Amino acid sequence: MAKREIATSASKMLMSRAMLRLLMMSGDPVAQLIARRPDTDPYLIYESIREKGDLVRGNIGAFATCDHELASVILRDSTRFGSFAVAKAKPIDTTVYDDRGERLIVPMDDSFLSMDPPDHTRLRRMVAPWFSPRAIRERTATIENMLDELFDDLAEQDQWDAVNDLAVRVPIRVISAFFGIGEEDYERFRRWGGIIGTSVDGIRTMRDLKTFRQMLIEMQDFFGELIERRRREPGDDLVSFMVQAEPEGEPLTWHDMIATCGVLLGAGFETTVNLIGNCVLTVLDHADIRKQLIDDPDLVPNAVEEVLRWDAPVQYLLRVTTQPVTLAGVDIPEDAPVFVVVGGANRDPKVFGDNAQDFDLHRKNSREHLTFGDGIHLCVGAGLARIEAAATLRVLLRRFPDLRLAEGAERRPTRVVRGMTSLPVRDGAIAAATT
Repeated sequence: MAKREIATSASKMLMSRAMLRLLMMSGDPVAQLIARRPDTDPYLIYESIREKGDLVRGNIGAFATCDHELASVILRDSTRFGSFAVAKAKPIDTTVYDDRGERLIVPMDDSFLSMDPPDHTRLRRMVAPWFSPRAIRERTATIENMLDELFDDLAEQDQWDAVNDLAVRVPIRVISAFFGIGEEDYERFRRWGGIIGTSVDGIRTMRDLKTFRQMLIEMQDFFGELIERRRREPGDDLVSFMVQAEPEGEPLTWHDMIATCGVLLGAGFETTVNLIGNCVLTVLDHADIRKQLIDDPDLVPNAVEEVLRWDAPVQYLLRVTTQPVTLAGVDIPEDAPVFVVVGGANRDPKVFGDNAQDFDLHRKNSREHLTFGDGIHLCVGAGLARIEAAATLRVLLRRFPDLRLAEGAERRPTRVVRGMTSLPVRDGAIAAATT
């Protein structure tokens, strides 16, 4: 990494952090949103934003909304609110270079996730069949069989970690199958996925920047070699499909394939890990809910939807205005970042009632949450994440009806992504038998 790049990045980090701290201390709602301590309750901040209005402007020139209707309008409006400029709106520029001075591909910035039409349409349409309802249904039995194998390994232990021994292993195996690779790459994928998920919060230290850069180099080399191998020896996997695909008559570029592989790994892994962890935490923390799900497993899908609403694994999304816009009586200039706080919109009492702050297993409209986004950028892997979480919860409660939370749970030190880094659990039946 060039010395000039390090110095520039360090300067930006210091200035940004200092400015945000000052604004946060002054009560600026947007600064509080993006600079809060990760161990504080975000939902209290969201309610303070809601009290200030449907759309709130911060002193850093950014806007935020916790209003469900307005959030949906913004996410669906791909004309006035674009994602192509997301990188410009980040507190820290994540542009990094390799040893030759060439820009590295950043999955969250360079894939269809952060593109607008027509490029977004072309690339998303290419991967969509792999996430169709039919394709997902065909994987359900495979996922449940894989879960039974995982639980066979855990059945003799009276205590284990529901994140590191379970939630991490489920999406890694599913994603590895997409790429047509085996168990030898699980740990590598697990490490990369965690770094990508953490980077969504912004690169805040020089150590973060170096770790992020090294991960990008490793990932680019790995997927580059995998792409070349699939060119020579195609198989029945997503990478082989991309190598041969010609959306709209044009083959995919090497850049597009690397970015697509990276974003499917990063987004598919991190979101699902935290969703599964949040599901296990919520269910085991509410004895009545656990009992209802054991008695009636058909309630599991709605439990997953309510977790997605009540404690979303992704707390806010970012959009940037492509032209001057007036919404909710507020004028927004062009190129202004707008934080769509889905964690707050998911608890909007105008949509979810006076008990919006409560977890309600029987809520009729839980699925109206905005955790997976809305409009053209609705998460392409939403259906798969739902299936993975529901299957995990269903098999977990069937195999371990006496599972309990143990001491030592730790929450992720991130703001955008919400989940657990560690969630120790213990089997009450084994514990009782040994006392």
